[in-house]
Amino acid sequence: MSRGEGTSVGLILVTYQSAEDLPPFLESLPAAVAPFALDVVGVDNVSADRSVELVEAFGGRVIRNRENVGLAAAINQGAAATDAEWILVANPDTWLAPGSIAGLVETAMSDDGIGMIGPRVARFDGTQYSTGRRFPSLTVGTAHALLGGVWPGNPATRRYFGEPVTTVSAVDWISGCCMLFRRSAFDAIGGFDTRYFLYFEETKAALDMHRAGWRVVLDPNVEIRHREGGSMRSAPFRKIRCHHRSALRFYCDYHRRSPWLVFAPVVAVGLVVRGAISGLRTAITQRIARQ
Repeated sequence: MSRGEGTSVGLILVTYQSAEDLPPFLESLPAAVAPFALDVVGVDNVSADRSVELVEAFGGRVIRNRENVGLAAAINQGAAATDAEWILVANPDTWLAPGSIAGLVETAMSDDGIGMIGPRVARFDGTQYSTGRRFPSLTVGTAHALLGGVWPGNPATRRYFGEPVTTVSAVDWISGCCMLFRRSAFDAIGGFDTRYFLYFEETKAALDMHRAGWRVVLDPNVEIRHREGGSMRSAPFRKIRCHHRSALRFYCDYHRRSPWLVFAPVVAVGLVVRGAISGLRTAITQRIARQ
C-alpha cells in the first residue's frame, strides 16, 4: 500500500465565534494532512458570526448545537460523526504547517502504543509555546498559579513546563490546541470527559490515556503556530470561571486515590482568589481599552 492510501484523518473542528480565525486555519489544512484522506466535521456551539458558513464552504459537515455544550462534549459529538482512524482536534486559532499532521500520523503509526500525540507549538511571532508539560504536584501547581503571571521564570513554572523536548518523547500531557488520537485509543477511554466544559479537558484526556496504558507523545520535529489568547476574545469572564473550576476538577481527578485529595478545599479557596484577581485584571484591561 502506498503512503497515505487507505489512511484517513478526521478533523473535529469546534467553533464558537471563530470566524476571524478560520480562514487562515482552513487554508493551511489540506497541505498539512496530505497525502492522507481528510474528513472535516465542524461542531458549532451557537456562534453568532459566520463560523458555520466558513466551515461548510470549505466542504466540512457541521453539527449545529442549539446551546453551547462545551468543548469536550462537542469534540465527542464530532468524533462520533466520522469513522476516520485518526482523530485530529485542532483549534481554529492555529496554523498548520505543510506536512505537519501527516508527520504526526506517521510518527504515531511507528508505535502501536501511542494513543495521543502533539507537535511542537510556536506563537505567531515565532516564540515557543510550552507543551509536553508535567502533571503538577500540589506545591508546584500552587506556586505556578501564584507566581506564573508576575514571575514567568520562577522555579515552579519552569518545573511545570518541563525541559524542552528535542526528540520524540513520552510526556504527561500536550497542549489542546492540536492533538492527534489513534481512534482505538480515543474509543478506549470513552472520548473526552464531558464534565470539563472548557479548559483542562486535554489534560484529563492525557491522564485517561496513561491510566488505560496508552502513550502520550510529543513530536518536536513537527511544528504548528498558535494564536495564544485567541480563545479569550469571546466571553472572557465565563472562561476565567471555567478555567478555575476545571483546574479544581482536575486536581480532584488526578488525586482521586491519593492522600493529597484532602487538600481539595484549600485548593478551591486558592483558585477562587486567583479567579477573582484574574477577573479584576480583565475588567481593568477592558475598561482601559474602551477609553
